Amino acid sequence: MDANITVNSIAFNKSFDTEEGSERRSSARGINLPDILSIKRQASTDAKTKQPTMRYVARLDRWNETAEGERYNTSAYVVFAVPESATQTDVDTVVATLRALLASTDPNYVAAILNSES
Repeated sequence: MDANITVNSIAFNKSFDTEEGSERRSSARGINLPDILSIKRQASTDAKTKQPTMRYVARLDRWNETAEGERYNTSAYVVFAVPESATQTDVDTVVATLRALLASTDPNYVAAILNSES
């Protein structure tokens, strides 16, 4: 991934990059109200199947402030668990389905999830 990226008109500049992950920030709304994109990776073993697995997390945090000056954070993240035996087609299919779920508008599945759909 590029050092600095723009997503949904938010320009994220790389803050750091380590073996375990990276962080990109946007301070366009002020240093105290950053938008943060964190990416982490970790080797693990699936508890159920005992398969060696890589876990990847992409997390977005958006800091805001109430009219009274109280800061709060709204975040969303996705975890990709990719077993060593998974093919590229397996990964591509799951990612494409997740993208379609998030982009859905009629019906809006994200709204259903946020309204406690189970």
